[in-house]
Amino acid sequence: MAIQLKVEEDGTCTFYGRTMQPVKEKNKLLLPYGKQMHYYGQVLRLYPSKEQKAILNQQIGNARFVRNQYLNLWIQKYQDEKKTLYASDYKKNNLPALKEKYPFLKQSDKFALENALLAVEDAYKNFFAKRAGFPKFASFRKPNGKKYTTNYTNGNIALVMEKGIPCVKLPKAGKIPFAMPKGFTLETLIPQNSAIKKATITKQTDDIYEVSLLIETIVDIATCVEELHIKDIVSIDLGLSFFGIIGNYEHYEKIENPRWIILHEKRLRRLQQSLSRKQYDRKTHTGSQNWEKARKKVAKEQRKTANQRRDFHHKLSTKIAKQCEAFICEDLNVKGMVQNRHLSKAVASVGWSSFLTMLQYKMERAGKRFYKVSRWFASSQICHVCGSQNPEIKDLSVRTWECPVCHTFHDRDRNAQLNILEEGIKLLKEDGVTVIAA
Repeated sequence: MAIQLKVEEDGTCTFYGRTMQPVKEKNKLLLPYGKQMHYYGQVLRLYPSKEQKAILNQQIGNARFVRNQYLNLWIQKYQDEKKTLYASDYKKNNLPALKEKYPFLKQSDKFALENALLAVEDAYKNFFAKRAGFPKFASFRKPNGKKYTTNYTNGNIALVMEKGIPCVKLPKAGKIPFAMPKGFTLETLIPQNSAIKKATITKQTDDIYEVSLLIETIVDIATCVEELHIKDIVSIDLGLSFFGIIGNYEHYEKIENPRWIILHEKRLRRLQQSLSRKQYDRKTHTGSQNWEKARKKVAKEQRKTANQRRDFHHKLSTKIAKQCEAFICEDLNVKGMVQNRHLSKAVASVGWSSFLTMLQYKMERAGKRFYKVSRWFASSQICHVCGSQNPEIKDLSVRTWECPVCHTFHDRDRNAQLNILEEGIKLLKEDGVTVIAA
């Protein structure tokens, strides 16, 4: 049965049937109504009981175990027969026997094991497409071994109120209390025409549990305007002295770099020194009670730094997305910059990639334009007045310079921001956008 759409009088949309390409088919059915499918995530902090923690830990451990068994067999099969072992084949031919050999796997949520297999298959696809490195075995000490994903079916995942406390209902674990985000209710977390598709449960280093819900919703189709005033186009030059120089031709603002690592480095160093003095057995990967206490303090400090970074990125990206119609930035080679041992800590601290990712989806969701100019564009070396290039400006210590041709005095970052803006306007015009200068 092909997928079908039923629209109620109150605007509620219901889909029936199945298809191999659900998103594509749903968007085709919604197109006459001026709507489209939209997917986003909602992360919630969980407060499980002792029994629920044990269940979640078991699901995480079982998913990690199956992932490693599948990856190991895939590697062996390829080495011996030069053949690929797909997840569907392993699920059909190997997983039942694995459950019989290891009875604890029978207590698993079936979707947790299936998604663990699919994660390995996706990792191989990314590896062959040269988008990532070779798939790695999951470890209980690393993030790839501290989570599992389950799918929605027959109401097994839901947000409910239990004795006045908001809870998320999960397979096997039951109803787990969570912290309601500020300004939200259960109705606004899952609005009309929305549904939960997946839930990923993660155990953080400091023993904090979170659930990330993949929510499917229907929104109005966002259309980009074909005429833009030049004042509504904004560019940014990201940096380390300042987080960024953002503005247009008339106005610009220097955004201070909060420098999370510097703020917490002294305290973190002291906590890590304390941790290194505690008893720890590297063979069994177990430590004393004092070692465990010290480890949690280190993890808490690191988590605080990460939360501050994420909060800063969200607030700044939301502000920019509301104030402009088009945004221009550089396509930075962050991986290459991190290899510079003099800049690696500072580059990793500011988190440019995560900030630009946040800003891009917020701009696109609002029907606005987001562009990246080529990483080979010499934005800092070109004089924005006469267009001549000064290769001496490659030295990052040069913060101000005078153009040898037109003798214009430049602030390095402001000049780069203006050059990025001009290059972005060219990209807009190439896409058929009319830029109104006055």
